[in-house]
Amino acid sequence: MNLMRWPGRTIWDTRVQSVCGLISARGDDGVEIFVSATFAQVSLSPPLVIINPNRMHSIEPAVSQSGRFAINVLPLSFRDVVVKLMRMRRREPHKAAKAGLTIIEDAHNIPYVEGARRTVFCEVEAVIPGGDRDLYVGRILESRVNKDISARALLFSDLSGGAHPLLARQLRRTLQATRTLWLAKTLFARLSPQPPQNIALNTYLQAGATQQELEQILQFGTADRSRLLAIPAAPAIMKKRLGVCVVGTGWGGVHCRYLKMAGPSLQLFVCGRDPKKTAHLARAVGATDYFLDMEKAVNDPRVQALTLALPHDVHRQGVEMAADARKAVLVEKPIATTIEDADSMIRAVKKAGTILMVAEDMHFRPAVREAVKHIVRGDIGEPLYLLMHAGGIRRPQGWAAEKERMGGGVLIDIGVHYIRGLRLLMGEPDRVFATRAMQINTKMRGEDSVQVLFESRFGWQAHMLLTWSTQRGDVPDFVLAGDEGTLHLWPGRPFIDYYPAAQRVLPKAISYVRPYSLQEKLFRPWMNRIRIHIKDQDLTGYLGEMKEFIAAVAEGREPASVAADGRRDLEIVLRSYDALTAGTWLDVLEMPKGGSNG
Repeated sequence: MNLMRWPGRTIWDTRVQSVCGLISARGDDGVEIFVSATFAQVSLSPPLVIINPNRMHSIEPAVSQSGRFAINVLPLSFRDVVVKLMRMRRREPHKAAKAGLTIIEDAHNIPYVEGARRTVFCEVEAVIPGGDRDLYVGRILESRVNKDISARALLFSDLSGGAHPLLARQLRRTLQATRTLWLAKTLFARLSPQPPQNIALNTYLQAGATQQELEQILQFGTADRSRLLAIPAAPAIMKKRLGVCVVGTGWGGVHCRYLKMAGPSLQLFVCGRDPKKTAHLARAVGATDYFLDMEKAVNDPRVQALTLALPHDVHRQGVEMAADARKAVLVEKPIATTIEDADSMIRAVKKAGTILMVAEDMHFRPAVREAVKHIVRGDIGEPLYLLMHAGGIRRPQGWAAEKERMGGGVLIDIGVHYIRGLRLLMGEPDRVFATRAMQINTKMRGEDSVQVLFESRFGWQAHMLLTWSTQRGDVPDFVLAGDEGTLHLWPGRPFIDYYPAAQRVLPKAISYVRPYSLQEKLFRPWMNRIRIHIKDQDLTGYLGEMKEFIAAVAEGREPASVAADGRRDLEIVLRSYDALTAGTWLDVLEMPKGGSNG
Protein backbone atom coordinates (compact mmCIF):
# COMPACT_ATOMS: atom_id res chain seq x y z
CA MET A 1 0.00 0.00 0.00
CA ASN A 2 1.38 3.38 -0.97
CA LEU A 3 0.87 5.52 2.15
CA MET A 4 1.59 9.24 2.03
CA ARG A 5 2.10 11.08 5.30
CA TRP A 6 1.34 14.80 5.09
CA PRO A 7 3.81 16.92 7.04
CA GLY A 8 2.54 18.57 10.21
CA ARG A 9 2.78 22.35 10.57
CA THR A 10 1.37 22.85 14.11
CA ILE A 11 0.77 20.64 17.14
CA TRP A 12 -2.92 20.45 16.14
CA ASP A 13 -1.93 18.45 13.06
CA THR A 14 -0.73 15.67 15.36
CA ARG A 15 -3.50 15.74 17.96
CA VAL A 16 -6.21 13.10 17.70
CA GLN A 17 -9.60 14.63 18.48
CA SER A 18 -12.30 12.17 19.39
CA VAL A 19 -15.30 12.80 21.66
CA CYS A 20 -16.81 16.25 21.45
CA GLY A 21 -17.25 17.70 24.93
CA LEU A 22 -18.65 20.94 26.22
CA ILE A 23 -17.31 22.45 29.45
CA SER A 24 -19.78 24.47 31.51
CA ALA A 25 -19.24 26.60 34.62
CA ARG A 26 -20.83 29.53 36.39
CA GLY A 27 -19.02 32.86 36.14
CA ASP A 28 -19.70 36.33 37.54
CA ASP A 29 -22.02 37.16 34.63
CA GLY A 30 -23.84 33.85 34.33
CA VAL A 31 -23.18 30.47 32.74
CA GLU A 32 -20.14 30.12 30.50
CA ILE A 33 -19.58 27.28 28.01
CA PHE A 34 -16.68 26.12 25.88
CA VAL A 35 -16.43 23.41 23.22
CA SER A 36 -13.42 21.30 24.16
CA ALA A 37 -11.46 18.65 22.32
CA THR A 38 -8.99 18.06 25.12
CA PHE A 39 -10.17 16.52 28.36
CA ALA A 40 -8.88 13.25 29.75
CA GLN A 41 -8.83 10.99 32.75
CA VAL A 42 -5.79 11.41 35.01
CA SER A 43 -6.43 8.90 37.75
CA LEU A 44 -8.90 6.14 38.59
CA SER A 45 -8.33 6.30 42.34
CA PRO A 46 -9.16 8.93 43.20
CA PRO A 47 -11.13 9.64 40.01
CA LEU A 48 -9.55 12.72 38.42
CA VAL A 49 -9.88 14.40 35.03
CA ILE A 50 -7.94 17.20 33.40
CA ILE A 51 -9.05 20.08 31.14
CA ASN A 52 -7.09 22.96 29.60
CA PRO A 53 -9.54 25.79 28.74
CA ASN A 54 -8.25 28.64 26.64
CA ARG A 55 -7.40 31.60 28.88
CA MET A 56 -8.70 34.02 26.25
CA HIS A 57 -12.22 32.58 26.59
CA SER A 58 -14.71 33.43 29.33
CA ILE A 59 -14.87 29.78 30.49
CA GLU A 60 -11.39 29.99 32.07
CA PRO A 61 -12.16 32.70 34.66
CA ALA A 62 -15.51 30.98 35.34
CA VAL A 63 -13.77 27.69 36.20
CA SER A 64 -11.03 29.50 38.12
CA GLN A 65 -13.40 31.61 40.22
CA SER A 66 -16.10 29.04 40.91
CA GLY A 67 -13.74 26.09 41.38
CA ARG A 68 -16.31 23.80 39.73
CA PHE A 69 -17.19 22.70 36.22
CA ALA A 70 -19.03 20.04 34.24
CA ILE A 71 -17.90 18.09 31.19
CA ASN A 72 -20.92 17.46 28.98
CA VAL A 73 -20.51 14.61 26.47
CA LEU A 74 -23.00 15.47 23.74
CA PRO A 75 -24.94 13.09 21.50
CA LEU A 76 -24.80 13.17 17.70
CA SER A 77 -28.05 15.15 17.58
CA PHE A 78 -26.20 18.19 18.98
CA ARG A 79 -24.01 18.51 15.88
CA ASP A 80 -25.60 21.71 14.52
CA VAL A 81 -25.54 23.35 17.96
CA VAL A 82 -21.83 22.61 18.42
CA VAL A 83 -21.01 23.86 14.92
CA LYS A 84 -22.88 27.08 15.77
CA LEU A 85 -20.95 27.44 19.03
CA MET A 86 -17.59 26.87 17.37
CA ARG A 87 -18.34 29.56 14.79
CA MET A 88 -19.36 32.15 17.39
CA ARG A 89 -16.85 34.86 18.07
CA ARG A 90 -14.60 34.35 21.05
CA ARG A 91 -16.06 37.18 23.17
CA GLU A 92 -19.76 36.68 22.34
CA PRO A 93 -21.69 36.81 25.66
CA HIS A 94 -24.53 34.44 26.63
CA LYS A 95 -23.42 31.76 24.18
CA ALA A 96 -25.59 29.03 25.68
CA ALA A 97 -28.81 31.00 25.18
CA LYS A 98 -27.84 32.09 21.66
CA ALA A 99 -27.06 28.50 20.70
CA GLY A 100 -30.44 27.37 22.01
CA LEU A 101 -29.05 25.23 24.86
CA THR A 102 -31.04 24.61 28.03
CA ILE A 103 -28.84 24.87 31.12
CA ILE A 104 -29.77 23.13 34.38
CA GLU A 105 -28.35 23.22 37.92
CA ASP A 106 -29.07 20.78 40.72
CA ALA A 107 -27.57 19.81 44.08
CA HIS A 108 -23.98 20.15 42.81
CA ASN A 109 -24.59 23.83 41.96
CA ILE A 110 -22.78 23.23 38.67
CA PRO A 111 -24.54 24.24 35.43
CA TYR A 112 -24.83 21.47 32.86
CA VAL A 113 -26.49 20.91 29.48
CA GLU A 114 -29.92 19.31 29.30
CA GLY A 115 -29.85 16.43 26.84
CA ALA A 116 -26.17 15.57 27.29
CA ARG A 117 -25.34 11.87 26.86
CA ARG A 118 -23.11 11.90 29.93
CA THR A 119 -22.25 14.66 32.39
CA VAL A 120 -19.15 14.59 34.58
CA PHE A 121 -19.41 16.98 37.55
CA CYS A 122 -16.03 18.12 38.87
CA GLU A 123 -14.43 20.22 41.57
CA VAL A 124 -11.04 21.80 40.89
CA GLU A 125 -8.33 19.96 42.80
CA ALA A 126 -5.24 21.63 41.33
CA VAL A 127 -4.17 24.14 38.70
CA ILE A 128 -0.98 23.50 36.73
CA PRO A 129 0.44 26.55 34.90
CA GLY A 130 0.72 25.80 31.20
CA GLY A 131 1.43 29.04 29.38
CA ASP A 132 -1.56 30.28 27.42
CA ARG A 133 -3.64 27.29 28.63
CA ASP A 134 -3.48 26.32 32.29
CA LEU A 135 -4.28 22.72 33.18
CA TYR A 136 -7.16 22.21 35.63
CA VAL A 137 -7.25 18.90 37.48
CA GLY A 138 -10.78 18.11 38.59
CA ARG A 139 -11.97 15.63 41.20
CA ILE A 140 -15.07 13.84 39.90
CA LEU A 141 -18.09 14.40 42.13
CA GLU A 142 -20.45 12.38 39.92
CA SER A 143 -20.49 10.85 36.45
CA ARG A 144 -24.13 10.84 35.36
CA VAL A 145 -25.42 8.86 32.38
CA ASN A 146 -28.56 10.04 30.63
CA LYS A 147 -30.50 6.82 30.11
CA ASP A 148 -32.95 8.55 27.78
CA ILE A 149 -30.21 9.14 25.19
CA SER A 150 -29.32 6.11 23.06
CA ALA A 151 -27.52 7.91 20.22
CA ARG A 152 -23.73 7.64 20.10
CA ALA A 153 -21.50 10.45 21.26
CA LEU A 154 -20.74 13.33 18.92
CA LEU A 155 -17.20 13.09 17.52
CA PHE A 156 -15.11 15.93 16.20
CA SER A 157 -14.97 14.17 12.86
CA ASP A 158 -18.77 14.62 12.69
CA LEU A 159 -18.37 18.39 12.63
CA SER A 160 -16.88 18.56 9.14
CA GLY A 161 -18.96 18.56 5.98
CA GLY A 162 -20.88 21.80 6.39
CA ALA A 163 -24.66 21.60 6.25
CA HIS A 164 -24.62 18.16 4.59
CA PRO A 165 -22.13 15.96 6.48
CA LEU A 166 -23.38 12.64 5.09
CA LEU A 167 -23.11 13.91 1.53
CA ALA A 168 -19.63 15.29 2.29
CA ARG A 169 -18.49 11.93 3.65
CA GLN A 170 -19.78 10.09 0.60
CA LEU A 171 -18.04 12.58 -1.68
CA ARG A 172 -14.80 12.13 0.27
CA ARG A 173 -15.00 8.35 -0.09
CA THR A 174 -15.55 8.72 -3.84
CA LEU A 175 -12.59 11.07 -4.19
CA GLN A 176 -10.44 8.68 -2.18
CA ALA A 177 -11.48 5.69 -4.29
CA THR A 178 -10.66 7.49 -7.54
CA ARG A 179 -7.36 8.90 -6.15
CA THR A 180 -8.66 12.41 -6.96
CA LEU A 181 -8.23 13.46 -3.33
CA TRP A 182 -4.61 12.21 -3.33
CA LEU A 183 -3.86 14.17 -6.51
CA ALA A 184 -5.43 17.33 -5.08
CA LYS A 185 -3.43 17.02 -1.85
CA THR A 186 -0.26 16.39 -3.81
CA LEU A 187 -0.80 19.54 -5.89
CA PHE A 188 -1.62 21.56 -2.79
CA ALA A 189 1.51 20.30 -1.01
CA ARG A 190 3.70 21.30 -3.95
CA LEU A 191 2.20 24.78 -4.08
CA SER A 192 2.33 25.28 -0.31
CA PRO A 193 5.45 26.54 1.48
CA GLN A 194 7.79 23.98 2.96
CA PRO A 195 6.78 22.73 6.44
CA PRO A 196 8.45 24.61 9.29
CA GLN A 197 11.48 23.13 10.99
CA ASN A 198 10.20 24.20 14.40
CA ILE A 199 6.58 23.05 14.81
CA ALA A 200 6.34 24.45 18.36
CA LEU A 201 7.42 27.90 17.19
CA ASN A 202 5.00 27.80 14.25
CA THR A 203 2.17 26.82 16.60
CA TYR A 204 2.94 29.83 18.77
CA LEU A 205 3.12 32.16 15.76
CA GLN A 206 -0.28 30.98 14.48
CA ALA A 207 -2.32 30.84 17.67
CA GLY A 208 -0.15 30.89 20.79
CA ALA A 209 0.42 33.75 23.22
CA THR A 210 2.98 34.78 25.79
CA GLN A 211 1.95 36.10 29.19
CA GLN A 212 2.57 39.65 27.97
CA GLU A 213 0.41 39.05 24.91
CA LEU A 214 -2.35 37.54 27.05
CA GLU A 215 -2.37 40.60 29.30
CA GLN A 216 -2.62 42.83 26.25
CA ILE A 217 -5.59 40.85 24.91
CA LEU A 218 -7.37 40.35 28.23
CA GLN A 219 -7.32 44.02 29.25
CA PHE A 220 -10.59 44.34 27.28
CA GLY A 221 -12.20 41.32 28.95
CA THR A 222 -13.03 37.79 27.87
CA ALA A 223 -16.58 38.80 26.86
CA ASP A 224 -17.83 41.92 25.08
CA ARG A 225 -20.87 42.95 27.12
CA SER A 226 -21.31 46.38 25.58
CA ARG A 227 -24.30 45.49 23.36
CA LEU A 228 -27.46 45.82 25.45
CA LEU A 229 -30.05 46.41 22.74
CA ALA A 230 -31.67 43.45 21.02
CA ILE A 231 -32.93 43.26 17.45
CA PRO A 232 -36.72 42.69 17.61
CA ALA A 233 -38.52 39.72 16.15
CA ALA A 234 -41.08 40.36 13.41
CA PRO A 235 -44.30 41.75 15.00
CA ALA A 236 -47.50 39.77 14.86
CA ILE A 237 -50.04 40.59 12.16
CA MET A 238 -52.48 43.09 13.61
CA LYS A 239 -56.10 41.96 13.16
CA LYS A 240 -57.80 44.27 15.64
CA ARG A 241 -59.42 47.36 14.11
CA LEU A 242 -57.73 50.47 15.49
CA GLY A 243 -58.14 54.17 15.01
CA VAL A 244 -54.79 55.94 14.53
CA CYS A 245 -54.39 59.67 14.02
CA VAL A 246 -51.28 61.12 12.36
CA VAL A 247 -50.45 64.56 13.75
CA GLY A 248 -48.45 66.69 11.30
CA THR A 249 -48.89 67.16 7.57
CA GLY A 250 -45.25 67.29 6.48
CA TRP A 251 -43.40 64.11 7.46
CA GLY A 252 -46.80 62.94 8.62
CA GLY A 253 -47.50 61.97 5.02
CA VAL A 254 -44.78 59.30 5.33
CA HIS A 255 -46.41 58.06 8.55
CA CYS A 256 -49.73 57.74 6.72
CA ARG A 257 -48.23 55.74 3.87
CA TYR A 258 -46.51 53.21 6.10
CA LEU A 259 -49.45 52.93 8.48
CA LYS A 260 -51.69 52.01 5.52
CA MET A 261 -49.15 49.33 4.53
CA ALA A 262 -48.77 48.06 8.10
CA GLY A 263 -52.47 47.79 8.89
CA PRO A 264 -54.83 47.88 5.92
CA SER A 265 -57.82 47.61 8.28
CA LEU A 266 -56.80 50.70 10.29
CA GLN A 267 -59.09 53.66 10.61
CA LEU A 268 -56.72 56.45 9.66
CA PHE A 269 -57.16 60.05 10.80
CA VAL A 270 -55.07 63.15 10.08
CA CYS A 271 -54.49 66.23 12.22
CA GLY A 272 -52.89 69.53 11.15
CA ARG A 273 -53.10 73.27 11.60
CA ASP A 274 -53.42 74.31 7.94
CA PRO A 275 -56.97 73.52 6.71
CA LYS A 276 -56.01 73.11 3.03
CA LYS A 277 -52.93 70.94 3.64
CA THR A 278 -54.74 68.80 6.20
CA ALA A 279 -57.78 68.22 3.98
CA HIS A 280 -55.54 67.44 0.99
CA LEU A 281 -53.49 64.88 2.93
CA ALA A 282 -56.65 63.28 4.33
CA ARG A 283 -58.07 62.84 0.81
CA ALA A 284 -54.75 61.58 -0.57
CA VAL A 285 -54.41 58.80 2.02
CA GLY A 286 -58.09 57.92 2.24
CA ALA A 287 -58.44 59.05 5.88
CA THR A 288 -61.72 58.48 7.70
CA ASP A 289 -61.69 62.06 9.00
CA TYR A 290 -59.33 64.89 9.85
CA PHE A 291 -58.86 67.37 12.70
CA LEU A 292 -57.52 70.91 12.87
CA ASP A 293 -57.01 70.77 16.64
CA MET A 294 -54.90 68.10 18.37
CA GLU A 295 -56.97 68.35 21.54
CA LYS A 296 -60.04 67.23 19.57
CA ALA A 297 -58.05 64.40 18.00
CA VAL A 298 -56.83 62.96 21.31
CA ASN A 299 -60.33 63.14 22.84
CA ASP A 300 -62.14 61.56 19.89
CA PRO A 301 -63.36 58.05 20.92
CA ARG A 302 -62.59 56.72 17.44
CA VAL A 303 -58.86 57.36 18.00
CA GLN A 304 -56.93 54.85 20.14
CA ALA A 305 -53.40 55.91 19.17
CA LEU A 306 -51.53 58.84 17.67
CA THR A 307 -48.28 59.28 15.76
CA LEU A 308 -46.55 62.64 16.11
CA ALA A 309 -44.56 64.10 13.19
CA LEU A 310 -43.97 67.50 14.78
CA PRO A 311 -41.05 69.88 15.38
CA HIS A 312 -38.63 68.50 17.94
CA ASP A 313 -39.34 71.17 20.57
CA VAL A 314 -43.07 70.34 20.85
CA HIS A 315 -42.69 66.56 21.27
CA ARG A 316 -43.18 66.84 25.03
CA GLN A 317 -46.36 68.89 24.69
CA GLY A 318 -47.87 66.45 22.20
CA VAL A 319 -47.00 63.30 24.18
CA GLU A 320 -48.29 64.71 27.46
CA MET A 321 -51.55 65.72 25.77
CA ALA A 322 -51.99 62.19 24.42
CA ALA A 323 -51.06 60.67 27.80
CA ASP A 324 -53.67 62.81 29.56
CA ALA A 325 -56.27 61.21 27.28
CA ARG A 326 -54.73 57.75 27.90
CA LYS A 327 -53.90 57.30 24.24
CA ALA A 328 -50.88 55.39 22.94
CA VAL A 329 -48.39 57.55 21.07
CA LEU A 330 -45.51 57.15 18.60
CA VAL A 331 -43.27 60.21 18.54
CA GLU A 332 -40.69 60.96 15.87
CA LYS A 333 -37.01 60.89 16.77
CA PRO A 334 -35.34 62.41 18.66
CA ILE A 335 -37.59 61.75 21.62
CA ALA A 336 -37.04 65.37 22.70
CA THR A 337 -34.38 68.09 22.71
CA THR A 338 -33.55 67.80 26.43
CA ILE A 339 -33.30 64.96 28.93
CA GLU A 340 -35.71 66.86 31.19
CA ASP A 341 -38.40 66.77 28.48
CA ALA A 342 -37.74 63.10 27.72
CA ASP A 343 -38.08 62.15 31.40
CA SER A 344 -41.30 64.13 31.72
CA MET A 345 -42.77 62.33 28.69
CA ILE A 346 -41.82 58.91 30.05
CA ARG A 347 -43.34 59.74 33.46
CA ALA A 348 -46.56 60.95 31.85
CA VAL A 349 -47.21 57.77 29.86
CA LYS A 350 -46.20 55.59 32.82
CA LYS A 351 -48.71 57.39 35.04
CA ALA A 352 -51.39 57.06 32.36
CA GLY A 353 -50.63 53.37 31.87
CA THR A 354 -50.27 53.75 28.12
CA ILE A 355 -47.57 53.28 25.44
CA LEU A 356 -44.83 55.63 24.26
CA MET A 357 -42.60 54.54 21.39
CA VAL A 358 -39.98 56.57 19.52
CA ALA A 359 -40.09 56.26 15.71
CA GLU A 360 -36.58 54.92 15.20
CA ASP A 361 -36.52 53.07 11.88
CA MET A 362 -32.89 52.00 12.40
CA HIS A 363 -34.11 49.62 15.09
CA PHE A 364 -36.13 47.77 12.45
CA ARG A 365 -33.84 48.15 9.45
CA PRO A 366 -33.44 44.69 7.85
CA ALA A 367 -29.76 45.24 6.95
CA VAL A 368 -28.90 45.99 10.59
CA ARG A 369 -30.80 42.89 11.71
CA GLU A 370 -28.90 40.78 9.15
CA ALA A 371 -25.55 42.26 10.20
CA VAL A 372 -26.19 41.46 13.88
CA LYS A 373 -26.90 37.84 12.91
CA HIS A 374 -23.50 37.63 11.22
CA ILE A 375 -21.75 39.27 14.19
CA VAL A 376 -23.28 36.81 16.66
CA ARG A 377 -22.54 33.90 14.34
CA GLY A 378 -18.87 34.89 14.34
CA ASP A 379 -18.49 35.69 10.64
CA ILE A 380 -16.43 38.84 11.24
CA GLY A 381 -14.70 37.64 14.40
CA GLU A 382 -14.21 40.41 16.95
CA PRO A 383 -15.85 43.70 15.80
CA LEU A 384 -13.10 46.31 15.94
CA TYR A 385 -14.20 49.37 13.97
CA LEU A 386 -17.52 50.80 12.81
CA LEU A 387 -17.51 53.55 10.17
CA MET A 388 -20.77 55.49 9.67
CA HIS A 389 -21.25 58.04 6.90
CA ALA A 390 -24.58 59.76 6.27
CA GLY A 391 -26.07 62.91 4.86
CA GLY A 392 -25.90 64.71 1.53
CA ILE A 393 -26.60 68.25 0.39
CA ARG A 394 -29.53 69.66 2.38
CA ARG A 395 -30.64 73.19 3.23
CA PRO A 396 -33.02 73.03 6.24
CA GLN A 397 -35.64 75.75 6.45
CA GLY A 398 -38.24 76.92 8.94
CA TRP A 399 -38.06 75.41 12.41
CA ALA A 400 -35.42 72.89 11.25
CA ALA A 401 -32.98 75.78 10.68
CA GLU A 402 -33.50 77.09 14.23
CA LYS A 403 -31.03 75.55 16.66
CA GLU A 404 -33.27 75.98 19.70
CA ARG A 405 -36.28 74.27 18.10
CA MET A 406 -34.25 71.58 16.36
CA GLY A 407 -32.06 70.91 19.41
CA GLY A 408 -28.94 71.36 17.28
CA GLY A 409 -28.22 70.47 13.66
CA VAL A 410 -27.29 67.40 11.65
CA LEU A 411 -26.08 65.52 14.74
CA ILE A 412 -29.41 65.49 16.57
CA ASP A 413 -31.43 65.06 13.39
CA ILE A 414 -29.79 62.16 11.53
CA GLY A 415 -27.00 61.39 13.98
CA VAL A 416 -29.55 60.00 16.44
CA HIS A 417 -30.38 57.29 13.85
CA TYR A 418 -26.76 56.21 13.56
CA ILE A 419 -26.22 56.25 17.30
CA ARG A 420 -29.03 53.68 17.48
CA GLY A 421 -27.25 51.74 14.73
CA LEU A 422 -24.00 51.95 16.74
CA ARG A 423 -25.74 50.59 19.83
CA LEU A 424 -27.34 47.72 17.92
CA LEU A 425 -24.20 46.70 16.02
CA MET A 426 -21.40 47.41 18.51
CA GLY A 427 -22.90 48.31 21.88
CA GLU A 428 -22.85 51.15 24.39
CA PRO A 429 -19.95 53.61 23.98
CA ASP A 430 -17.92 54.66 27.02
CA ARG A 431 -16.18 57.76 25.68
CA VAL A 432 -16.87 60.31 22.95
CA PHE A 433 -14.93 62.97 21.04
CA ALA A 434 -16.40 65.33 18.44
CA THR A 435 -15.04 67.88 15.98
CA ARG A 436 -16.20 69.61 12.83
CA ALA A 437 -15.15 71.57 9.76
CA MET A 438 -16.20 75.11 8.91
CA GLN A 439 -19.90 75.95 8.55
CA ILE A 440 -21.07 76.14 4.92
CA ASN A 441 -24.78 76.83 5.40
CA THR A 442 -24.81 80.01 7.47
CA LYS A 443 -28.61 80.28 7.12
CA MET A 444 -29.05 77.54 9.72
CA ARG A 445 -27.98 77.98 13.33
CA GLY A 446 -27.13 74.36 14.07
CA GLU A 447 -24.07 72.53 12.72
CA ASP A 448 -24.26 71.40 9.07
CA SER A 449 -21.50 68.79 9.48
CA VAL A 450 -19.75 66.94 12.30
CA GLN A 451 -17.61 63.91 12.93
CA VAL A 452 -17.82 61.95 16.17
CA LEU A 453 -15.52 59.26 17.57
CA PHE A 454 -16.65 56.68 20.11
CA GLU A 455 -14.71 54.06 22.01
CA SER A 456 -15.55 51.22 24.38
CA ARG A 457 -13.75 49.70 27.34
CA PHE A 458 -14.34 46.38 25.57
CA GLY A 459 -11.85 47.32 22.86
CA TRP A 460 -13.82 48.64 19.86
CA GLN A 461 -14.06 52.09 18.29
CA ALA A 462 -16.51 53.86 15.97
CA HIS A 463 -16.37 56.90 13.69
CA MET A 464 -19.46 58.80 12.54
CA LEU A 465 -19.31 61.43 9.76
CA LEU A 466 -22.51 63.42 9.21
CA THR A 467 -22.86 66.20 6.69
CA TRP A 468 -25.44 68.39 4.98
CA SER A 469 -22.70 70.34 3.20
CA THR A 470 -21.11 67.64 1.00
CA GLN A 471 -22.31 64.79 -1.19
CA ARG A 472 -22.11 61.33 0.36
CA GLY A 473 -21.54 59.56 -2.94
CA ASP A 474 -22.14 55.87 -3.65
CA VAL A 475 -20.65 54.38 -0.49
CA PRO A 476 -22.03 52.20 2.32
CA ASP A 477 -23.47 54.05 5.28
CA PHE A 478 -22.06 51.36 7.62
CA VAL A 479 -18.71 49.60 7.32
CA LEU A 480 -18.19 47.11 10.13
CA ALA A 481 -14.66 45.70 10.31
CA GLY A 482 -13.65 42.68 12.39
CA ASP A 483 -10.51 40.55 12.55
CA GLU A 484 -12.15 37.81 10.46
CA GLY A 485 -14.22 39.83 8.01
CA THR A 486 -15.90 43.11 7.06
CA LEU A 487 -19.55 43.97 6.41
CA HIS A 488 -20.83 46.76 4.14
CA LEU A 489 -24.40 47.97 4.70
CA TRP A 490 -25.96 50.01 1.91
CA PRO A 491 -28.94 52.36 2.39
CA GLY A 492 -31.99 51.24 0.44
CA ARG A 493 -30.34 48.21 -1.19
CA PRO A 494 -31.62 44.62 -0.85
CA PHE A 495 -28.28 43.18 0.24
CA ILE A 496 -25.25 43.55 2.48
CA ASP A 497 -21.72 42.71 1.36
CA TYR A 498 -19.43 40.42 3.34
CA TYR A 499 -15.68 40.33 2.80
CA PRO A 500 -14.16 37.41 4.75
CA ALA A 501 -10.55 37.78 5.88
CA ALA A 502 -9.77 34.33 4.50
CA GLN A 503 -9.29 34.29 0.74
CA ARG A 504 -11.99 32.67 -1.37
CA VAL A 505 -11.18 30.13 -4.08
CA LEU A 506 -10.62 32.52 -7.01
CA PRO A 507 -8.44 35.07 -5.14
CA LYS A 508 -6.52 32.16 -3.59
CA ALA A 509 -5.82 30.72 -7.04
CA ILE A 510 -4.74 34.15 -8.35
CA SER A 511 -2.34 34.51 -5.39
CA TYR A 512 -0.19 31.76 -6.95
CA VAL A 513 0.14 33.63 -10.27
CA ARG A 514 3.58 34.99 -11.09
CA PRO A 515 4.88 37.57 -11.82
CA TYR A 516 3.22 39.73 -9.17
CA SER A 517 2.42 42.41 -11.74
CA LEU A 518 0.12 39.95 -13.54
CA GLN A 519 -1.41 38.90 -10.21
CA GLU A 520 -2.30 42.53 -9.45
CA LYS A 521 -3.92 42.96 -12.87
CA LEU A 522 -6.04 39.83 -12.46
CA PHE A 523 -7.32 40.47 -8.93
CA ARG A 524 -10.54 42.44 -8.31
CA PRO A 525 -11.93 43.24 -4.83
CA TRP A 526 -15.36 41.79 -5.69
CA MET A 527 -13.73 38.38 -6.08
CA ASN A 528 -13.53 38.09 -2.29
CA ARG A 529 -17.05 39.44 -1.74
CA ILE A 530 -20.08 37.43 -0.64
CA ARG A 531 -23.33 39.27 -1.37
CA ILE A 532 -26.04 38.47 1.16
CA HIS A 533 -29.53 39.26 -0.14
CA ILE A 534 -32.32 40.68 2.00
CA LYS A 535 -35.90 39.75 1.07
CA ASP A 536 -37.87 42.13 3.28
CA GLN A 537 -40.75 44.10 1.80
CA ASP A 538 -39.35 47.38 3.12
CA LEU A 539 -35.60 48.02 3.41
CA THR A 540 -35.78 51.24 5.41
CA GLY A 541 -37.28 50.00 8.68
CA TYR A 542 -40.23 52.43 8.54
CA LEU A 543 -42.72 49.66 7.84
CA GLY A 544 -41.32 47.52 10.65
CA GLU A 545 -41.61 50.32 13.19
CA MET A 546 -45.22 51.02 12.22
CA LYS A 547 -46.12 47.32 12.36
CA GLU A 548 -44.53 47.05 15.81
CA PHE A 549 -46.34 50.14 17.11
CA ILE A 550 -49.84 49.12 16.07
CA ALA A 551 -49.19 45.52 17.20
CA ALA A 552 -48.10 46.79 20.63
CA VAL A 553 -51.22 48.96 20.89
CA ALA A 554 -53.51 46.13 19.78
CA GLU A 555 -51.91 43.65 22.21
CA GLY A 556 -51.60 46.13 25.09
CA ARG A 557 -47.85 45.51 25.58
CA GLU A 558 -44.58 47.42 25.59
CA PRO A 559 -43.12 47.92 22.10
CA ALA A 560 -39.85 46.25 21.11
CA SER A 561 -38.14 49.64 21.21
CA VAL A 562 -39.12 51.28 24.48
CA ALA A 563 -39.05 55.01 25.22
CA ALA A 564 -35.98 54.57 27.43
CA ASP A 565 -34.03 53.53 24.32
CA GLY A 566 -34.88 56.86 22.67
CA ARG A 567 -33.86 58.66 25.84
CA ARG A 568 -30.48 56.88 25.78
CA ASP A 569 -29.95 57.88 22.13
CA LEU A 570 -30.61 61.50 23.08
CA GLU A 571 -28.26 61.24 26.07
CA ILE A 572 -25.40 60.13 23.80
CA VAL A 573 -26.20 62.88 21.27
CA LEU A 574 -26.13 65.56 23.97
CA ARG A 575 -22.88 64.18 25.37
CA SER A 576 -21.43 64.37 21.86
CA TYR A 577 -22.38 68.04 21.75
CA ASP A 578 -20.61 68.51 25.11
CA ALA A 579 -17.48 66.92 23.62
CA LEU A 580 -17.73 69.16 20.55
CA THR A 581 -17.82 72.22 22.81
CA ALA A 582 -15.06 70.97 25.12
CA GLY A 583 -12.76 69.85 22.31
CA THR A 584 -11.67 66.78 24.26
CA TRP A 585 -12.68 63.19 25.03
CA LEU A 586 -15.53 62.90 27.53
CA ASP A 587 -16.99 59.93 29.38
CA VAL A 588 -20.47 58.81 28.39
CA LEU A 589 -22.63 58.05 31.40
CA GLU A 590 -23.14 54.33 31.90
CA MET A 591 -26.55 53.08 30.85
CA PRO A 592 -28.72 52.30 33.90
CA LYS A 593 -29.86 48.71 34.33
CA GLY A 594 -33.39 48.12 33.10
CA GLY A 595 -33.17 51.06 30.70
CA SER A 596 -33.37 48.91 27.60
CA ASN A 597 -35.15 45.96 26.10
CA GLY A 598 -31.85 44.07 25.67
